[in-house]
Amino acid sequence: MATALGRGSLPLFTFKGIKVRLHWTFLALPAYIIFSDLSEGQPWSAIGTELVMVAIVFMCVVLHEFGHALTAKRYGVGTRDITLLPIGGVASLERMPEEPRQEFWITLAGPLVNVAIAVIALVVMAILGLTSLVTDLLLGGAGWTSMLAFLFAVNVGLFLFNLIPAFPMDGGRLLRSLLAMRLGREKATRIATTLGRILAVLFAGYGIMAGQPFTVLIGVFVYMAAGAEARQVQRIELLRGVTVAQVMRTRFWSLQARSTVRQAVDDLLAGGDTAALVLDGSVPHGVVDRTMLMAAVEAGRMDSPISELPPRSVPMVRSTDNARVAADHMAEQSYVLLPVMEEDRLVGVIDLANVQEVLGLRKAMEASKRT
Repeated sequence: MATALGRGSLPLFTFKGIKVRLHWTFLALPAYIIFSDLSEGQPWSAIGTELVMVAIVFMCVVLHEFGHALTAKRYGVGTRDITLLPIGGVASLERMPEEPRQEFWITLAGPLVNVAIAVIALVVMAILGLTSLVTDLLLGGAGWTSMLAFLFAVNVGLFLFNLIPAFPMDGGRLLRSLLAMRLGREKATRIATTLGRILAVLFAGYGIMAGQPFTVLIGVFVYMAAGAEARQVQRIELLRGVTVAQVMRTRFWSLQARSTVRQAVDDLLAGGDTAALVLDGSVPHGVVDRTMLMAAVEAGRMDSPISELPPRSVPMVRSTDNARVAADHMAEQSYVLLPVMEEDRLVGVIDLANVQEVLGLRKAMEASKRT
């Protein structure tokens, strides 16, 4: 649910301020269906039916993700976007609440949407006297008349699949939130991610033995997601109560706005940082990095002032701000570094590399306490 996948994706539409995007890898799914069906000699009518079924599945996935997003909004948590991938959808929440009950309800909202769709489909079939279509579908019946039954079956399947207790599926987060109510978030995450990794290995093993590459892919994805979740929670715990002042750098590369690109390149080649804080006197004016300088060199602007590039505008943070909040904001917005202020005085910069160094140090200190 909480990942940033906006880059490399195609915007589809916006609802309630939430953008829905199609990741470029999604195009591999219809391409695979068309290629495999044509190689088996399937007619275009059958291929069209299959593609419509895929569209129905992902329509339900989008509604599922909006269940998460709109429930999160009730708890004051925004959603940057919803991205469709070949293996499902991802709602990129701005953050996941650390309060277990809030995480529980935000997570449960997605599967409950699928339950609601399945119930509506079943009721409509009952009214129309079409409940036998479910049996027909399960027994291999096909055709456009079975779409309603397919809608029912898909949502039951999505509900059950998402309740598998492994990250990034909803079942993993539900398990973590329930355990966190008694054990604390970090220990609950360790248990949930360990279980998720075991299930991922079983998924991949089954996929290899059954000759199902898609199942192997799911297993690999689940294993990696479990590890990422464990690292994220460990990072949150290690940065709990840590201020920006504790992770900032007091030695950093700075340039005056009137400096030329040539002077900046000379500094860059002398070694050290690959991004500089641009100052107008003593006031932060923005940031330039190696990529921007190389682009200026290619454009023949060696003697242009840095202020004309122009530098990327960045927000200032206070030395007393929470380090985790600042680091999360940097990651979300792809900021290379941010100036750190005390009152109206520049005292340093914060960058993600230095935050990682501090995390590594705190991890080592925690390990030394256990030995």
